[in-house]
Amino acid sequence: MSSVLRIFIIALSCLLAVAIAVAGFLAGWLSSKPMEKPAAQSSSSLEESFRGSASAAPSDLKRFAATGRVFDPLDWNPVDQNPQEISLDPPLDNREAYIDWMLEHTEEEEYFIRWRWECVQDLVKWSSIRDKRVLAAFLRTPREVFIRDHNKSRAYEHSYMPIGFGSTITDPWVVSVMTQTVNPAKDHRVLEIGTGSGYQSALLAHLTNHVYTIEIIEALAEETDQLFRDLEKRYPEYSHIRRKSADGYYGWAEHAPYQSILVTCSIDHVPPILLKQLSPGGCMVIPVGPPSGQTLMKITKSVSEQGVISYERQSIMPVRFIPFKSKSGESYSKNYLR
Repeated sequence: MSSVLRIFIIALSCLLAVAIAVAGFLAGWLSSKPMEKPAAQSSSSLEESFRGSASAAPSDLKRFAATGRVFDPLDWNPVDQNPQEISLDPPLDNREAYIDWMLEHTEEEEYFIRWRWECVQDLVKWSSIRDKRVLAAFLRTPREVFIRDHNKSRAYEHSYMPIGFGSTITDPWVVSVMTQTVNPAKDHRVLEIGTGSGYQSALLAHLTNHVYTIEIIEALAEETDQLFRDLEKRYPEYSHIRRKSADGYYGWAEHAPYQSILVTCSIDHVPPILLKQLSPGGCMVIPVGPPSGQTLMKITKSVSEQGVISYERQSIMPVRFIPFKSKSGESYSKNYLR
């Protein structure tokens, strides 16, 4: 071995020894350094116990954010020009004032009031609520009452949940998107296809005095009807909800036309009868597609001066609803597979 190579190997060994010594010193120093004391738990962190999974955005929303599909910026509209009516709503911009107002004016539990506030703030943050009237409706509607007792501990989680009879209650995010899309005026007629738990109807009752809802499952319709009857004394708005058990595919012609129609079950085509019952300028929100997954569609009806009817279709977002079925239990989508 040459002297040059021998010197190089000795120098390399010395450098390696120095590196090992320095690493050992740093490791010892770091292990002897006391850990930083965790910050004291704040009141906001204590409130996390009320939130369930409310702080996590739905996966569909994350996907939209990644692809640039976002909602319009917040656009607050006046609740009403009548000061007396404004005073009937709880404070919308201050959590503690809202909680105090609800405790004073309702018989609801503080636990759920706080949790509802947090859930609704998520919906505002995700821009699925962009109007003060819709915001007030969500803050006034006790989802814990409609979710059924076995789901009560998950009342404001952002997820679908079973309510029996093969039906589900839709998650708050999708409900807020559908409600904000139609956003009916006080004198508008609104038809809901699929009463289900009654939660969507209850929200609409804070926005309009003319809510019509149809449920095809008789036992579920009776259960929800009794629930509304029990609640009407505490929530007079619910007395404006007209309910019946029938096949929603044929709508409710007696009270047509409707400025808004919400369909809460999936189908692979738009029922022509429901389009006929939609008023000119009105809109329908409906999940369209196969059982494996649908697109929530907004369909707006227009009538020209010459009487020509046209429809504008707008895709809102992917969703997944239970199938739209007939009285016999057959899916209305089976003969329309594409």
